[in-house]
Amino acid sequence: MPVCDITVVPGGVEDNYAAVDAVIETIAESGLAYEVGAMSTSVEGDLDALFDLARVAHLRAFEAGAVTVLTTLRIHDSREREPSIQDKTRGRRGGG
Repeated sequence: MPVCDITVVPGGVEDNYAAVDAVIETIAESGLAYEVGAMSTSVEGDLDALFDLARVAHLRAFEAGAVTVLTTLRIHDSREREPSIQDKTRGRRGGG
């Protein structure tokens, strides 16, 4: 299943974290497997679901009060094997 890394950056809002939390809540409500990181969120799903979620998450930042929104996506898809969030992070997590 494709893995998407999504970053939604709200601008022009007094509390950026509240807008980001609203976006993360939207991702959680999607029912797709996800993992929140320090700078982005990784999500697993079919391509249509990932693109739909990106659109909804982008618009959610506006609903949360953002005046501008910058959304970036990186998608890893393969016809040879299905990538997963766990495969991409297994053995690579460091302590701090």
